[in-house]
Amino acid sequence: MSTETRGSNRRGDGPWLSVSAAARALGVSPSTLRLWASEGRIPHLRTAGGHRRFDPEVLRDWLAQQPSRPTRTPRRSVTVVPMEPHSAEALRARADRVSDHVEELVEGPAEVAYRRLPPAERRNVVRAWVDALADALDSGSLAEALERAETYGRAHGLAGSTAEVTLGGSLALERAMELALGETPKPMTDGQRHEVVAAMSQLTVRVATAWASAVASRATRGGAPALA
Repeated sequence: MSTETRGSNRRGDGPWLSVSAAARALGVSPSTLRLWASEGRIPHLRTAGGHRRFDPEVLRDWLAQQPSRPTRTPRRSVTVVPMEPHSAEALRARADRVSDHVEELVEGPAEVAYRRLPPAERRNVVRAWVDALADALDSGSLAEALERAETYGRAHGLAGSTAEVTLGGSLALERAMELALGETPKPMTDGQRHEVVAAMSQLTVRVATAWASAVASRATRGGAPALA
């Protein structure tokens, strides 16, 4: 069943989303969303001018159609992290070095998918995750970062991305953060680096569980819904 239709906006109760707006809502890059749309993985339409547009209601349904997760760890028990503003500042200051290390460390199918993105967009993707984790260290709460990780994992699972692609980048990012935070000048202590990497590891776990649940949902439904 096709996930693409053509024509003008049919719905009058709200705007359609552009590629950039829909990508922000799903926690993925615009290039990734364009790829998914081109491959028919995600519901969308084309305007008369050839531009892709996404119905926010259909996107919500697309994300929501997954099995219940009664065994999931309650969020309250995993959201609190040590409040470390100095670590947050150091992490933000080393965002470019984190990105450099990701370029070196990502491999396999994840590398293939990663290098489909333009270089500037690859750095923006890394910066977004660095900022999300730094905000968590500033506030002492991983809640928002975990929501981002869950949306990212769920979107990849429903779009049919493999585990290697979905998790390869997160695992490379963990290692990249550890390396960047140990570099001069002013390297972090082993304990400080461990806390940052442990927090990033929680995000990776949330990505993995959301991806697995969404893959199970796809198998149950037999594919993604159509926008028609």
